[in-house]
Amino acid sequence: MIKIGKIQLGKIPRIAIAIADREDNKLIKSSFVDILEIRVDEFKKADPIYVRSIVKTRRKIGIPLILTVRCKKEGGQKDISNELKLSIFKECIPLVDAVDIELRSPILSEVVKIAKKNKKVVIVSWHNFTMTPNDKMLKGILDKAKRSGASLVKIAVKANKAEDLNRLMRFTIENKSKNIITISLGEIGSISRLTFPGFGSLITYAYINRPSGLGQRALGELREHLRAYYPKYNEYYIIKSRTIEYA
Repeated sequence: MIKIGKIQLGKIPRIAIAIADREDNKLIKSSFVDILEIRVDEFKKADPIYVRSIVKTRRKIGIPLILTVRCKKEGGQKDISNELKLSIFKECIPLVDAVDIELRSPILSEVVKIAKKNKKVVIVSWHNFTMTPNDKMLKGILDKAKRSGASLVKIAVKANKAEDLNRLMRFTIENKSKNIITISLGEIGSISRLTFPGFGSLITYAYINRPSGLGQRALGELREHLRAYYPKYNEYYIIKSRTIEYA
């Protein structure tokens, strides 16, 4: 089983939320979430020293951190040069628990090398906001990402019809032993945020203030559904919430 920080993946659903440089630490800590994805592309500025200062502040929350500098073509909020991205990764990877880098990124191999040197979990991601590729292409993406050095492979693709959702569900079941995160994007695919963790997807994503992905659900809403449909998650929630309450 893979761990991000102290959070073990696979036994129960795990929720990650994307945060930038604006959210309040106290609000995040009290929100009951497993993992924080630091989205540098949503920061007001992308200076490596500034980003490092924010990451150090987020470490104080005590929740595992994923460092992401998402490119605009795959859902990022702004264009950041590959040179600047690499500088940010070099500066901040030692401070986080995992890194998310796109399979199609020109700096993929360099980021993987830095992350591995620092013994961090590597999430290699692939996004498509218009369609769900066929089974052969999905398998090719997974295989290529694993060869690149991925600890986890994240595939997030748009569902335009129910069959797209069903195919990605089958793909998840067939490849759950390979440490994957799968998300069916959009209104049709929104149910995947709840159901795919039961089929083998290791992390599901939610939001506090505003969604960072198509079809993403609010944290409170998703959490309550997970509690209703995953008894082991509900047990975990009850124990963990008491810890937070009396901390």
